[in-house]
Amino acid sequence: MLAACSVSFNGGSNGGNGADSDKVQTFEPAKGKAEATLNIASGSENKEVADAIQQAVDDSGVAVTMNYMGSLDIMGALKNGGDKYDAVWPASSMWISMGDTKHIVKDAASTSTTPIVFGIAKSKAEQLGWADSSGKTTPVKTADILAAVSSGKLKFSMTSATQSNSGASAYLAFMTALTGRDEPLTAADLNDAKLTNQVAALLKGVDRSSGSSDWLKDMVVANPDRFDSMVNYESLVIQADKQLDKAGHDPLVAIYPADGIAVSDSPLGYVDRGQNLDDAFAKFQKALSSKDAKLLFERAGRRTGLGGTLAYGSDDQVKQSFRAEWGISTSADTLKTIALPAASVIDQALTVYQTKLRKPSYTIWVVDYSGSMSGDGKDGVVRGLTSALDPTQSARYHIEPSSEDVNVLIPFSSAAETPVTARGTDTGDLLRQAEDRAATGGTNIYDGLSSALSILPNDLSDYTTAIVLMTDGQSETLDKSSFESRYRSSGRDLPIFSIMFGEADPSQLNELAKLSNAKVFDGRSGDLAAVFRQVKGFN
Repeated sequence: MLAACSVSFNGGSNGGNGADSDKVQTFEPAKGKAEATLNIASGSENKEVADAIQQAVDDSGVAVTMNYMGSLDIMGALKNGGDKYDAVWPASSMWISMGDTKHIVKDAASTSTTPIVFGIAKSKAEQLGWADSSGKTTPVKTADILAAVSSGKLKFSMTSATQSNSGASAYLAFMTALTGRDEPLTAADLNDAKLTNQVAALLKGVDRSSGSSDWLKDMVVANPDRFDSMVNYESLVIQADKQLDKAGHDPLVAIYPADGIAVSDSPLGYVDRGQNLDDAFAKFQKALSSKDAKLLFERAGRRTGLGGTLAYGSDDQVKQSFRAEWGISTSADTLKTIALPAASVIDQALTVYQTKLRKPSYTIWVVDYSGSMSGDGKDGVVRGLTSALDPTQSARYHIEPSSEDVNVLIPFSSAAETPVTARGTDTGDLLRQAEDRAATGGTNIYDGLSSALSILPNDLSDYTTAIVLMTDGQSETLDKSSFESRYRSSGRDLPIFSIMFGEADPSQLNELAKLSNAKVFDGRSGDLAAVFRQVKGFN
């Protein structure tokens, strides 16, 4: 069924389990020439329903190009008048509601639903008393999850609430459930110290952040012994379990918070820019709602029935997705859905998350200042750092530093230079030094990385930590083996994300990503500031 699907790569490079790098995917009809092509801004989670997309393309005769991006990027595209996109397909309607200020989205309709759940390794769920050996779960409230985190019994991975729908939805669900009311959050709730302290305590359980739900799933699947719990879409927990089961690993058990859960409604809407593709959109949308396409949605772990039920629960392949031994419940009663707050409250809640409630980040920026970076290379790095660390600029994208964040700049060329540390929101001196420093000399990536390891404090439990390497060259490999040995012997789970420029060696950077359960970002073309924002979504 996917034979007619072609994939092009733009804006990323695979590293380790960095499956978030295939940003653009084009689907062509299996027979005949497409009558039109729709350019769609889509959440990354839709990679998992490629079969349903191809079916709709074949049935409608309309080709589609899927541009995978974060929820805030989709919202931003709508605020910009839709940019180049003919349609948007975010994970949740709230991003259309918040972004469609120009009222250009027409005929938006849900394609499927999936709740955001905790996926917890079966052995861990049994230890917590939340599941038995058969996978049957007990009702677990958000307060129970908070208690498990506070006692040190539970840590979990989660996407950034300001960069990904699954993280934002889970965060809003946590806060709504902890109010104890069956009502939407209000602005007053965001100023309730007791409530915000509870949410902050729960978020201390986050031991890895991600900017992509799909990449988060891949990270857990690739490293099941290290990552035993995640917050993600039920559909991606199902996809993870299929892969874990095939590899002989402990599956994840789905835990549905009993007092409040967020559900992704996956709406597809036409972006009316006067491009006259509304007929092609209508044909594709109708084909995507056909029985054949819906069946493929459910086989991939999405729900298409009324109220979150299954329309094709008797299908053998659907049964293989929604398996009770994985804790999956097909009853609509399991989904105690929260009511979403007003758009203005969501925006305020995201600011509160980023500046006050999330676990602080400790980020070491290891930056290449070799001679080849002189000019455009260095200027691009400075612009990117400024977009990520300047409080005024970064606030526009909800990636601004909090008062507890730590950012360290380590310039390197032939050798690592003296680190520059910025604590909290006072990043001005770090950015000035990044701009004033001259680019000259050779390239010794591994000395810069070794310097980063040497300056880390002994206790990083209060932070999400990361090294971000930026380089346009190929390092002398003499120090490679000694660095890798030092990294492994340190016993630290410290991701090394890389941004490559110019003639950077992808193989070296991919090896670092594989070593550290991280990924590589491509800064060689396009909007560098956007690349830096993506990186911050992972920390």
